[in-house]
Amino acid sequence: MRILLTADLHANPAALAVLPPADAVLCAGDLVDYGPDPRAVIAWCRAHDAHVVSGNHDRALAFDEPDGVGALMREASAATRAVHRTLLDDDDLAYLRTLPRVEVVRLGGTTFALAHAFAHDVRRYAPLADAAASIWDVAPEADVVVVGHTHVQGTWVLDRRTAINPGSVGMATRGGAVQYALWVDGRLELRTVPYDVKATIAALDDLGLASRPRAALEHAFLRGREVVRR
Repeated sequence: MRILLTADLHANPAALAVLPPADAVLCAGDLVDYGPDPRAVIAWCRAHDAHVVSGNHDRALAFDEPDGVGALMREASAATRAVHRTLLDDDDLAYLRTLPRVEVVRLGGTTFALAHAFAHDVRRYAPLADAAASIWDVAPEADVVVVGHTHVQGTWVLDRRTAINPGSVGMATRGGAVQYALWVDGRLELRTVPYDVKATIAALDDLGLASRPRAALEHAFLRGREVVRR
């Protein structure tokens, strides 16, 4: 079975366009904020019957919760969220509000547990091993844990169990790239591939953002950052 593992899509449909086909899609949250088109990303998840959990940006938009974003991207997060609220309809908002914090799903003989960050804290930044441990506490049956939030792609193995952060689809730490993972019949592959980042940046102009958050977003999409607090 071919399973696509994703996280942090961040309203970036141009990035979604390069993802490969799969039998199932898992997403560790953050469908909205930063990018130009949250509706298209929500529609993509629904069209692919993706298993999706709620991220800090999803909850900030849907429930007016604090987003926990660091100073570097706080203004851009707030600016895009204000616009995204005007773009999403009631059905889109209802979808975001129904996303669970943790989901456990069995696919192809493997049990996956998804959460955005820590099992009970979508805003907490920490190493992958620490986040995974919190999820295994509530889902000890999981063979594989999938998390997002830090945008840092990587894996961690403990007692034949695997934790995966597939990296960010919508705003990877490497500029102009999409990061994701494939799980094919028990074999994991982390991927980093280019996409049409200029299309994403051009589409930001339709949001009518102020110059400072617009410039911060362009820099993040084009150049990425080695350390992120998103």
